[in-house]
Amino acid sequence: MTEPEHQTQAESGTFNGNAVDERPTHARYQVMVLLCLIAAIAYISRNAISVPAKLIQDELGINSLQMGWVMSAFFWSYALSQVPSGWIGHIWGTRRALTVFAILWSIATAFTGVVAGFWTLIMARLIFGVSQAGIFPCSANTLSKWIPESRRGFASGLLGSFMSIGSAVGSFVIGVLLVGFEFFGWTIPAVSWRACMWIFAVPGVLWAVWFYYWFRDRPEKHSGVNRGELQLIHGQSKSLSEQTKEEDSSPVEPGEPTPWGKILTSFSMWMICGQQFFRAAGYIFYVTWFPRYLQETRGIKLSSSGILASLPLLSFVVGTALGGATVDWVLQRTQSRRWSRQGVAVTAMLGCAVCTLCAYFVQEMNLAMALISVSTFFAGLGGSCGYTVTIDKGGQHVAPIFGMMNMAGNLGAALLPVIVGALFHAKIYAPVLVLIAGIYVAAALCWIFLNPNGTIFEEADSVKAS
Repeated sequence: MTEPEHQTQAESGTFNGNAVDERPTHARYQVMVLLCLIAAIAYISRNAISVPAKLIQDELGINSLQMGWVMSAFFWSYALSQVPSGWIGHIWGTRRALTVFAILWSIATAFTGVVAGFWTLIMARLIFGVSQAGIFPCSANTLSKWIPESRRGFASGLLGSFMSIGSAVGSFVIGVLLVGFEFFGWTIPAVSWRACMWIFAVPGVLWAVWFYYWFRDRPEKHSGVNRGELQLIHGQSKSLSEQTKEEDSSPVEPGEPTPWGKILTSFSMWMICGQQFFRAAGYIFYVTWFPRYLQETRGIKLSSSGILASLPLLSFVVGTALGGATVDWVLQRTQSRRWSRQGVAVTAMLGCAVCTLCAYFVQEMNLAMALISVSTFFAGLGGSCGYTVTIDKGGQHVAPIFGMMNMAGNLGAALLPVIVGALFHAKIYAPVLVLIAGIYVAAALCWIFLNPNGTIFEEADSVKAS
């Protein structure tokens, strides 16, 4: 991650005419590494059942409709736990909350490896959802405190990229583990899907120990952050004395009541939730049913479906990273949130819909996969807009507002696997792509009506004043 031009000024000892005590440290980059790493770990474990779905069905004796409910169960509990988890993150702080969440979902991952049937598998997925719900509300809250506004688009995009890196890596690794592989002359035998779950439970625990030891909720409280880095984080237009005054008289302290009345009656909040609902529903197809879609419509084998399913997710990674950079670039060039957030998002969602619909009509496998990969690239391009605008609109209450937005997204993610599972149960496979294209058109409409300027609370106050 690179800083804008003003970093060079700070490193030289001045910053917009204000003296800087020392060259800025780089703790904010380490914070981003930790957040990106846990996003990847979370997605590796949560999507681990997609590739071996047929194996799980056969061993546990459940049909495709029931498997749709299994895949959906995570997102129901995940969605309904977003606001409570955001509130916990607001009260406890990110350091304590994310540590507890990571340990809990690691336990749920290991439990998935010992399930005995449909209902215990449902229970494991519900526990998964509850324990992972707080990741992104807490991460967004941390970005608002640790990352300068001019770099939040790229930071949000990077965070989103690592979600899909986790999904792609998870799909690839579990596909390889299930069939075995050779490594420098050594033959690694295939392992069961249950053993894969036990393996995937380890990284979350290791991360939790590292995170709790090193991280602090605010940069002002971190021993690795100096005055130069604080000035970069809080904005180039403020002097050190102004920053200190703001730090000492912060208007929001942990535990302050969240103004839910203003949030729930905000049209912008509803549009933020709407775009997230549709975007998440479209994306989740690729981490749940897409391997099965390839197996049924293109005749792809189980081992190959996991590898092929990782390609759209990797494309999503690239799109998300470029989307974040694009959001920041457009903001710096136009000084307009409407162009940088709304303009990029509408273009991306429509591009995603067009490419997905074209893939439905293409019979040649390589061209169809290319179109699907381009569509997920566009989906990633628009994803960072959603995270960035939520941080912008959240003001001093980013964690609970991000939780509400993510709740809406995961309600969409909960519904889609059930709908697709029912279609697959009825032997309807190919038309699913038409459904996905329509979903992204709906996301574009929400962005068209969303006002990205100001905060939700400023909007409410202006309406009240008028």
